[in-house]
Amino acid sequence: MLKSYMNKLLSIILLGYFAFINAKEPTLAILQNVNSASIQKFTIANSSFYCDAYAVIGVDKLAMNSSVDSTCKKSLGGFYKRNPQTKYYSQELLKVLQTYHVEFKEEKCIVFAQGEITLSELLLKEGLAVLEPNFKDDEYKAIFRNAQISAKMNRKGLWGESIMRDCIAEIYKK
Repeated sequence: MLKSYMNKLLSIILLGYFAFINAKEPTLAILQNVNSASIQKFTIANSSFYCDAYAVIGVDKLAMNSSVDSTCKKSLGGFYKRNPQTKYYSQELLKVLQTYHVEFKEEKCIVFAQGEITLSELLLKEGLAVLEPNFKDDEYKAIFRNAQISAKMNRKGLWGESIMRDCIAEIYKK
């Protein structure tokens, strides 16, 4: 009986040890600059890099990528005039020289802006971004879709006006 108990105890200790050894430490990066709602500049050690928010197309990118005289570009220009604070959403949310947990996925960044809540999710919730077409990541799909649905139902950001109707072709042509 004592031998059985010792074997179980040893098994528990070994499992805990291997879980500890295999635990992935978070990548911590220091925010240097907020370029736009969905793009930030970070540093790790002496290396700087730009983070483009994972799985979303931010209002800023949508505006930059829209044709010069498109209905989408005009609608976004009007949106910014009526809602100037939206350009600075990420600047108010993220603080320069603060350390953030960052993960890299598909050449983009997952920035944990508020604990386990990502910047992508917050942008979607505020209607300041839309999910990229064909987004299929099982880990984040439900979270991001729920955030976008919440913005749509509450008519926040892009969903509060006819912007999405005007920009849908711009989003899906790429």
